[in-house]
Amino acid sequence: MTANNITDGKVQALPIKPLKTHAGEAGRRSSITSFDDMLKAQGRTKSTKTSAVKHLDYSADTSKLDRTGSSRTTSSASGTSTGQSQKTNRTVSTGSTSTKKTTSASSMKTTPYDSYFKKAAKKYRVSESLLKAIAKAESNFNERDVSSSGAMGVMQLMPDTARGLGVEDPFDPEQNIMGGAKCIASKLKEYNGDVKLALAAYNAGSGTVRRVGGIPSQCRSYIKKVLSYQKAFETAKKV
Repeated sequence: MTANNITDGKVQALPIKPLKTHAGEAGRRSSITSFDDMLKAQGRTKSTKTSAVKHLDYSADTSKLDRTGSSRTTSSASGTSTGQSQKTNRTVSTGSTSTKKTTSASSMKTTPYDSYFKKAAKKYRVSESLLKAIAKAESNFNERDVSSSGAMGVMQLMPDTARGLGVEDPFDPEQNIMGGAKCIASKLKEYNGDVKLALAAYNAGSGTVRRVGGIPSQCRSYIKKVLSYQKAFETAKKV
């Protein structure tokens, strides 16, 4: 490899020793034979780094979108779950389709756990159709349902709430329904029979309801959904 040197108007070639690419490895030498090669090598390296950075940034943005789109969280403090806006996303994504298919009178005539709902309604003096409506909105009667925040079972009870209600196995549909019935009954008593406030407290916690002095805005769609299901169950019962 050579480099040019100008002396007294004459161009002289100066020898340049090949560069070692790895310290301590005398046997490995650079394949660079001219300054053009050096510039090309630098250009390739720079281009490669730029490309890699762009790729990583794009991947990060995509993963963030994926996480946002696929999140499934439920919420509440005293009754069921926490993170209401995300919970609404879950019930809308799984419930909006099922609403169209399963809210007709004939399709709402029975549930997998009618005997448990009847038993719970009688014990805690709560509307059977309201209990079914809550279960429909919370888990669509899936006794194995678990939210990302940890709410479990048919009525979506949080672990601490379940223990406080005497539920030993939240995945046992009978225990879970009895616990959920006890919970909503206490909310109805707390709010003097106001179903909407009781549902808001079941969904977001009594503390949240007290703090805002009424129904939190994030609970409105949940309440509307439950009440529409309740009406469908009551209509089906008359058919």
